[in-house]
Formats: sequence, C-alpha cells, structure tokens
Amino acid sequence: MNYGTRAGLVHTARALYALNWMDMAPALEYIKTDMNLTVVELGTLVTAFYVGIAVFQVLGGYLSSYIGDKTTSLIGLLFVSIFAITSGLSVNFTELIVSRFFAGLSAALFFSPALSLLASIVPENKYAFHIGIYNGAFNVGGGVGIIGWAILDQYMGYRIPFIIAGVLTLALFFVLVFLFRNIENIKTNKSDIFASFKKVFSNRIIILVAFIGIAAMVAETILGQFFVYYLESIKYSVDLAGSISSLYLLIGFLGGVLGGYHFSRTKYKIGTFLAINIVLSILLILIGFIHYYIFIIIIAIAMGMITVYGMSITYTLVRYLARRDLVSLTLSFVNTLQLLVAVAVPVIFTIIVSQYNYELAWVSMGILGLIFVPLIFLAKGNLIKVVPS
Repeated sequence: MNYGTRAGLVHTARALYALNWMDMAPALEYIKTDMNLTVVELGTLVTAFYVGIAVFQVLGGYLSSYIGDKTTSLIGLLFVSIFAITSGLSVNFTELIVSRFFAGLSAALFFSPALSLLASIVPENKYAFHIGIYNGAFNVGGGVGIIGWAILDQYMGYRIPFIIAGVLTLALFFVLVFLFRNIENIKTNKSDIFASFKKVFSNRIIILVAFIGIAAMVAETILGQFFVYYLESIKYSVDLAGSISSLYLLIGFLGGVLGGYHFSRTKYKIGTFLAINIVLSILLILIGFIHYYIFIIIIAIAMGMITVYGMSITYTLVRYLARRDLVSLTLSFVNTLQLLVAVAVPVIFTIIVSQYNYELAWVSMGILGLIFVPLIFLAKGNLIKVVPS
C-alpha cells in the first residue's frame, strides 16, 4: 500500500473524528426542547467536550511517547466511537454531558498522535501539505456532521444519528488496525520521557506560537458549535442556517489544501502566520453586524478557508520546533494551551448573549483573537532560525 493511500485513511479517520465532534451543533435545538435546557446549559454541554479534549491532550501526548503514536491514535479512535454511541443512548442531561466529556477525552488521544503517525507515513517534504489536508478533512467531516446530521435529526431525532456516527467510526477503527499493522509505532525512550516533558513544557517559543495562533481555534470553536444556532436566532431557516454553517466547514478542506501548498512554498511564513490571525479576528467581529445572507455566505467561505490554513500553520511551525519523537507530545501541549482558551469560549459567548446581545459577543471573540498577536515580537527571532525559507 503506497503512502498516499495510508495517508488518505488517516485523513478519513480525522473526518469521522470531526463528524462525532460537530454533529452536536444541529442537535442543540432538539436537545434544548427535549431536555428543557437554557442557552447557558447548552453552552455547558458544548463546553463538556472541550473540557475533556483540553484536559487530556497532554495525556494523549504522554501515552504517545510511552506506548507509541500509532497505538495511542487507534485507542483514541476506538473510544470516540464508543462515547458517540453512548451520547445517542443518553436519556437525560447528566448522562449526555458525561458522554460528551468522555468523547472529548477520547478525541484528545487521537489528534496529535495521528499527526505524528502521519509523519511516519508521508515524505518530509510533503508533510506541510498533508497537515493542510488533515485539517481540511476535519472540516469535511464537520460539514457532513452539521448538514448531513441536521437532516438526519429532522427525520430520526437526534439520538439515532449520534449512534450512526459512532458505528461508522468503529468500523474504520477495525480497518486501520488491520491495514496499519506494519507502520512504525514511534515512541520516546522511556528513560528520557520526563526530561522530554520538561524540555517541551519549558519551551517559551512553543508557548508563544500556541497563543499567537489562537484566533483560528476561537473561530473553529464558536462557528463550529454556535453558528447554526446564531443564524436561526436572527431568523434564518433551519435549512439555510445548516447549509451556511456546513459551507463554512466544507470549504475549509480547500483552505487546508491550498494553504498547505502555499505555506510550503512561501518565503513569508512568519508574516503569513500573523496576517491570517489578524484577518480571522476582524471577520469574527464583523459577523455580529452583518445579517444579509449573501455577505454572511462570503464571510463563511473566507473564514472557513482561513481558519483551516491558520491551524495548519500553527501545527507546521510546531513540527519545525519539535524533535521527531516529541512531535505528538509537543502538538498535544500546544493544543492543550489553545483548548484551555476554547473551553471558555462557548461559556463566555453565551453569557454575553444572555446578558447583553450577539453583537457584543462576536466583538469579544474577535478581541480574544487579537490580544495575543503582539507576542509575535517575542517569538520572531527564534522562529526565523528554525522555519525554512
């Protein structure tokens, strides 16, 4: 089996991982009615997944270093499928929020180990390009989860679609176990693990890169989970709201592919990193003040492409900064830092909406993306040394 086919299977797993993440968005309105929840409780439900994925990112990186990136990513995919199924079987708010928390925990075991696994599959000079496809695959899966599962939710209720997503993921798990049995399982020398932890966690440049690139994580979090709900609140039909939100995610695949291609070739890698996060922050602010659907569609397309490109740049910079056997751990650490911010985003957004209005909520999201941009002046010198021109 050639590297392209194996990489394609990793990208497919990433898409199903995203489907199990984003299929919550079209279900929120049905869950709210079925369980009689407030908008803040919906925000808490969404946050539960992010708490799980944020808290256990480092655990995923540690397990990857200890038992190997391939083994850890497959374990994560298995448990994502299991807790997707239990989400569909939950009969009350407590059961559902617990299932979503553990689904997030499981997702943490998949993300960065799978990116490290990808580095064992594709040639080094193709890695930046495949990071773009990997992140784009998230948007394809998320887009299917929003528009496809919005249709399923209408006709089947929200529970059965959760189960379907889990079963599809479980099937792919068994396929990967069989087909990836000969791929190297990269791990760190056990005697070096704790020294490696200290080396990664004390790296000031890695920490700065994580926060400078936060706008993409904020955009993915709030648009992925609340864009449908927001558009419905400003009188968009369910179908139109779902279609625009799905477009935001689906177009991200193109952004990932084109972005990966561009970033691997541009001389202005650091300037591109900075510009992407500034533009994303400005677009987040504009969403709250533009209601005409044509302009909303244009913003959704632009943000879909730029969000994935921005995340791909962050992960590629981390790969340049990390030792090969520490790629998974370093990516886990960066993702943890970003997800600690993302955990608060749904709660902040919904509280501002309930106390003030949507306009101020969107402005707050844009400001959150902008406040870390000046940190580039502290990181630029070190990045110039490791980023290839």
